[in-house]
Formats: sequence, C-alpha cells, structure tokens
Amino acid sequence: MALTAYCKKCAREVEPGEVCPYCGSKLGKNAAHAAWCVERTPVKDWMCWNALMRILLPAALVILLLVLAAEGISGGIGAVERMLVSGFPAVLLILLGTILLLALAALLLQGKELTDYVVDNRGLHEVHYLPDPTPLKLIARLRSPAKMKEAVQGSGAPVLKLGEKHLAWKDVARVQLWPEKCMILYYAPGWWMRIAAACTPFIWEDVTALTREKLGRKRKVKLPSSLVLPAEQRSRRTVSRPKYTPEPGPEDSPGQMSMDTLFDIPPEETEQN
Repeated sequence: MALTAYCKKCAREVEPGEVCPYCGSKLGKNAAHAAWCVERTPVKDWMCWNALMRILLPAALVILLLVLAAEGISGGIGAVERMLVSGFPAVLLILLGTILLLALAALLLQGKELTDYVVDNRGLHEVHYLPDPTPLKLIARLRSPAKMKEAVQGSGAPVLKLGEKHLAWKDVARVQLWPEKCMILYYAPGWWMRIAAACTPFIWEDVTALTREKLGRKRKVKLPSSLVLPAEQRSRRTVSRPKYTPEPGPEDSPGQMSMDTLFDIPPEETEQN
C-alpha cells in the first residue's frame, strides 16, 4: 500500500478514502500521504558526492581568489602573474585531491544507512537512521561517539537516529525530476537543493501526484512540464448562478386589466361599455 491515510481516532494507517474502514470515523480531506524507506550506501550514492562537491569546490575557488587578491594588493599584477606561473595552482590541486581521498575513505567507513521519507499535506520530511552504529561510523560522519547512548534496540541490530529535514510546500522554489534514478529534487531557494527524495518505482507515481497537487497551481515555482496543472485546473471554478426572473403575476397576464388601468378609463367610455 503506497499511498495511505492516517486515522486519528484508531491511530492506524488505512487506505485513502472518506471514512476509516476500521472505526468508521471520517478521514480528513488531506489525510492521504506517501511514506517509504530506502537503504543507501553513501560511497555509492551520487547525491552524497554532490553535497560534498557543492561545498568543497566553491571553498577551493574562494581560497584561490582570496590568495590572488591579497597578492595583487601587495605586489600588483606582476606578483599575481608570478604566482600563477609558479607551483601554487598545482599545490592547490594536490590539496583538493587529498581532501577528495579523505572524503572517499570517510564515506567508505560510514557504512549503510536508512532514510525514511514522508510526503503529506504539510510538506516533505526526511529522517536518516544508522543501523548497527559503531564509534568509527560516527567519527566518519563527524559525529561524537557519545551518541551511541541514543541508539534504540530494534528487532535485530540497534538503530541510531542521525538527523531529520523538513521542507514545507510554501518554501519550495524549484522541483526537478530524475526519472532514471527515481529521484525528485526539491530546492529552497531555487539555487540550493534541500531534499533529494530517492523514490522507488512503486512509489514514484504517488509522490509526483502529490507534488503536482500541491505545487502545480503555483506560478512562482519552477516545475517540469509534467508537474504543471493545466490552465483550466489552475483557475478557480466559478459556478454561474441563473438569473432570477420573476414570474408574471395575475395583473401582468395578457387579456387582464389592472385596477390602476381601470380607473384611468374615462367615465363616458365605461358607461358605453
């Protein structure tokens, strides 16, 4: 059951509908939501590398520009040219490669993790869990080993909650679809990716339908064409009310004379009749 609804009275996940099949209580209009869980290995996940590069590459560029600016202020254009000809760019590239190797080692040590996704009436929710946590896995994630105390014993191995993200529909500025990877990217603002929802083929249609329902009418949100609602669905439906036309009364019926008309007739004509 991909698309479900939550019944507040009996606290169960049920099929979307108007009433709960267990207790008969009325379900909310926006009670339907999609929830699923995926397992991923960070070192094989492109989005983990993407998040790393979005920080590492701009930081390296800023360092290069600051060094060149400082050299230009102190020594002029000639000093900047000498620095570019010298081995400074090569040193910077070696430093960048070393950082990438360290990042690769850290991602390898992180192990597998679980991610729960929920898409509901409020927005998107993403929660990360680490199954079978160890101090080494936490250090590789730049977390304190003291968080081991927060691990919850599951059915098999203990599970540790790493963190969560929430994104309201009103804050979404751009959406991109990646059907080849069954992934939907949500941006807020439009230049920063907030949540990369890794879907499954089973849940893909439900998530895209909910996204279309919530964002398809918003003109300010950048959406792919498949998520934009048609113009007739975006505009509000106006029901035209029939105009009231009063039915003719007895005095308005043809062939009848009203009292006012009767008194307007001259007396002599009345006597003749």
